[in-house]
Amino acid sequence: MSKHRCGLNYLLAASAVALGAPAVHADPVLEEVVVTAQKREENSQKTTISLEVMGALELEERGIASVADLGNTTPGLRLVPFSQSPNTLNIYIRGVGAADSQVTEDSPVGVYLNGVYIARPVGLGSNVVGLDRIEVLRGPQGTLYGRNTTGGAVNLITAKPTDAFGGSQLVGFGNYGAVRMGEMLNVPITDTFYARASLDWDRRDGWVKNTGAGRDFSAYDRVAGRVDLRWKPTDAFTADYSYDQSHDNYTATYYQIASVNPTYSFLGQQPNRVKKAALPQPLQGSQALSGGHTLTLALQTGIGEFKSISAYRFLRAHQYMDFSGNDVLSIFVSDPVNTTQHQISQEVQLVGSTDSKMFDYVAGVYYFKERATVHDRDVAFSAFASFSDVTAINTSYAAYGQLTARPAAESPWSLAMGVRYSKDKRQAKFIANKPDLSMHETQFSNTSPSVSLNYQYSDDLLLYAKATLGYKAGGFNFREGNFDTPFGPEKILTYEAGWKSEWMDHRLRLNNAFFWSNYKDIQLDVNIPGNPDPAATFTKNAGKARVYGIETELNYAATEALRLQLSYAYLYNRFLAVENEDPAQFHLVAAPRNTVAATVDYDIAQLPYGLLNTTVDYSYRSSSLTEPSIRQFHGGYVDHYNVTDWRMSLTGDDWIWRNTKNRVSLWVRNLFDVEYMTSPSGAFECLHAYNLATWGTPRTYGIDFKVSF
Repeated sequence: MSKHRCGLNYLLAASAVALGAPAVHADPVLEEVVVTAQKREENSQKTTISLEVMGALELEERGIASVADLGNTTPGLRLVPFSQSPNTLNIYIRGVGAADSQVTEDSPVGVYLNGVYIARPVGLGSNVVGLDRIEVLRGPQGTLYGRNTTGGAVNLITAKPTDAFGGSQLVGFGNYGAVRMGEMLNVPITDTFYARASLDWDRRDGWVKNTGAGRDFSAYDRVAGRVDLRWKPTDAFTADYSYDQSHDNYTATYYQIASVNPTYSFLGQQPNRVKKAALPQPLQGSQALSGGHTLTLALQTGIGEFKSISAYRFLRAHQYMDFSGNDVLSIFVSDPVNTTQHQISQEVQLVGSTDSKMFDYVAGVYYFKERATVHDRDVAFSAFASFSDVTAINTSYAAYGQLTARPAAESPWSLAMGVRYSKDKRQAKFIANKPDLSMHETQFSNTSPSVSLNYQYSDDLLLYAKATLGYKAGGFNFREGNFDTPFGPEKILTYEAGWKSEWMDHRLRLNNAFFWSNYKDIQLDVNIPGNPDPAATFTKNAGKARVYGIETELNYAATEALRLQLSYAYLYNRFLAVENEDPAQFHLVAAPRNTVAATVDYDIAQLPYGLLNTTVDYSYRSSSLTEPSIRQFHGGYVDHYNVTDWRMSLTGDDWIWRNTKNRVSLWVRNLFDVEYMTSPSGAFECLHAYNLATWGTPRTYGIDFKVSF
């Protein structure tokens, strides 16, 4: 730890000494950050939500192109790749998440692309082109976002077409044969009609060499594109249409036998990250295709903005995963897991304020329906095969409203009250080794209120206290082998108090949030002890837990050349009761006690060809679990680790031709090549491994060049 911290100082100092003194600048100031976390554009410092926001430039400089890249950047957020596919993400915020990926149950962290809910975690590892910003909202967002946001929400917002002609070209190369190319073109077709097209190609060889048959492990070849059209015939009306699609070809992560079951000691074990490996059977590739259409209509009226968001999205995935962890004996192979999914959604919103400025309001209705199928075939010891075919139809309706009232237009006090009513219906059909052709059905309804008392002490200091109820719908667990026993909804009631502040003439930004949550009817996916099938789990509304913590964000423009960021999250959780179990043996999954993210951004010097800048990002996570029962298995424990990234960029104008902006960057991720586990599992202890684990990506490095016009 101390060695790495010193490394950051040496790196920055060496850069400054070698390349000259920084340029002279004006007085520094932090830029205003605009978000739409509460359905309207507003300064993030006026938003009573604990959130993390990254804009287009920061996303590009950090190499963030998808939800998967957020893992080490946001305290309180934890991403765990699903065991069968590194392209499928299980997302946790404040320790609330789902350990499994099934079409008959949902994640408690909602992911939204331009306001459209993405129902399935399959494909979340794909690149999203044209990102303008990402907003990570911590805590229940039930009133404005609805069911399945008990943990929080992730908003992906892409750039819209403009009336200015422009474009960009990105070319990058890195180790492990990495190549990335990205293009963007914005064209004003008429005075009122604009178009924008973006394309991104990203490929890399695997970082674990496959000495057997097939491609290397953790290789990928990804293509993503989108087309955006905007029609703005008047200042009062805007129509936005978009189509996006991503196509990923990849190979699975190599699962190592970190701790072997003594019965299979002849297979050996690999307690440290390996560079090469082989499997008894040829490693097959996996594919994922996802995309969708979105039409957003916005009309400004005398009572506010009416907005309609209509969307259709689709998903097709073919996943192959071998959990053998050796080159001698085939143990357990998922071959294949095929998923198809289609969803439609319609939302109508009204967002406005009264002429007196004493009341702000948001109201809306929402409809969602999806149909999904999964074919899952598992083979044990190359001889024993089991399969399941699942069809799921999920339907949801909701109506919501939020009113913010002030005693007077200029009053510093405001009271925000909201409520959302949701009704959900799940239908599912299960065909396995013993066919069950009947369609099972279960329904749920919920009313989720929220209230927030806010005090704007000054233009630079906002104090708030709020209470929010979150709701996650129930469903079925097809890994139980039947749909006879659906599980019910889970709920979380969160009390939160905090402040958002700026000091020193907007050079220093300090935000804090303190929260206390009562989490009940928790949907626990538990592996069945003694069952040799590692995929066999059952879900029950097991009990309740108490969760509390602190989230702190500090941004400081020390000088015009030096910017510092520090984020910290403390998270404590304790199960108070678990049905027929000792609650002391349970713990929330992916809930490290301490997480830290820090950034040093320094403009080294103004050179003849442009500004030379260096950036160091550091993140730390304390230990956590990947399975809810502490002593259920030998595995499932992630030790504490830290990761450091470094980047140096030269940015200037007119390098190639006039009226262009140019940037060349050298970058290194996981600078000190730290070895850390990402998803260890004890679910295979009745077979060959007490702990079967994957490791995080080793050091990668490369160079990028971008020209914008």
